[in-house]
Amino acid sequence: MPPIIGVTSNFGLDLDSDPPRERSYLLAAYTDAITAAGGIPHPLPVYRAYDDAALDELLGTIDGLMLTGGYDLHSRHFGEQLHPRTHPLHERRDAFEVALFRRADDTGLPIFALCLGFQIAHVARGGRLIQHVDDLELTPPITHYLPRDRNAFHPVRIEPGSELAKIVGATELEVNSRHHQIVDVERPGAGLKPVAYAPDGVLEASEDCQGRFLLAVQWHPEDLYERPEHLRLFQALVEAAR
Repeated sequence: MPPIIGVTSNFGLDLDSDPPRERSYLLAAYTDAITAAGGIPHPLPVYRAYDDAALDELLGTIDGLMLTGGYDLHSRHFGEQLHPRTHPLHERRDAFEVALFRRADDTGLPIFALCLGFQIAHVARGGRLIQHVDDLELTPPITHYLPRDRNAFHPVRIEPGSELAKIVGATELEVNSRHHQIVDVERPGAGLKPVAYAPDGVLEASEDCQGRFLLAVQWHPEDLYERPEHLRLFQALVEAAR
């Protein structure tokens, strides 16, 4: 049987229903990418109440975990006030996904974290985020986001010999970008090795220093999985889960 990959869901108020109701939902690109890589995607609910036992039961139903994208992680996780440009996640997903990552991390489950998930991985391991990339004077100028959640594109430089370089088979990769929060390169998550950067120095990918499968990228490869080099990221997760 192919490995079952848990995929984190978004959460919010459905204003199209009457009356408005809360809902969990998931973009099809995430599940399509896992299916194309040979895994079975399993959308995960956003629990209202949970403890370690409940998280262990949930994680016990899957072979690997993928953390998806979304709005901004709340700055309380790294001891700061909200930036005016921060668009926080629904508080229910914000709390649950950090707890879920930490529990999965503790158990050694294979994890692939994308965009928001990349930031959660670092913050959950004690790192800090820069809440708005435009507050920094970075050179050369790189566009990391466009209005209305459209993709910007830029290259990333991948460290030779890293697991990421082995997976994609290259030390440079064109990626899509739609984020305004970034990981603070001066305070990354503990035990996460930086392995890819944008031309302006923004950290774009990390992997676990101990060699287990914990890969985190700042871009959205689910939208690029028809490109072989990006599909290999999902295939690597499925193989690790197998």
